[in-house]
Amino acid sequence: MELHVARWGNSLAIRLPAQLARELSVEAGSTLQAQVVGSGQLKIAGAPPFDRVAYLKRLQALHAEMPMTLPVVEQMRRDARY
Repeated sequence: MELHVARWGNSLAIRLPAQLARELSVEAGSTLQAQVVGSGQLKIAGAPPFDRVAYLKRLQALHAEMPMTLPVVEQMRRDARY
């Protein structure tokens, strides 16, 4: 498929025909991944869907690494007594 490159502000843009957008399951506001795969070659793919389970696992791991401390307000109250 041949696509036309046009100017969009200071950048260049490629317009996706409606049929191609349907095949890729993309719409306005969607995110695509682009990768240069060779001299003069560009690979464009739909972004992987959001994985809620993986996100929650990463969030729980991050939370487990954070030390629990006193709330800031409690610390301020304690410091104000002296």
